[in-house]
Amino acid sequence: MLETHSLIIDHFEGALAVVELDGQVLLDLPRWLLPTDARADDVLTVAVSGDAARASITIQHDTAATAGARAAARAAVGRLQRRDPGGDYQL
Repeated sequence: MLETHSLIIDHFEGALAVVELDGQVLLDLPRWLLPTDARADDVLTVAVSGDAARASITIQHDTAATAGARAAARAAVGRLQRRDPGGDYQL
């Protein structure tokens, strides 16, 4: 049986990585479970295979999904900047 999941690294807190699992829930994972060069905002693919006695988990970078997410974020910031008149807030 093979399952796949998506992790997005939100941030790191010392030895922990805070990740979003399948776009639904935030989890704390030990940082050592992730690829050594993983950084915030990276998208990772998790493949889980196994049977009743054992499970194998592979976590790897999803470079295409990471690039797509970063492009979407840049586009969203660009849209917001075009609508922002700038200047300071007056209270």
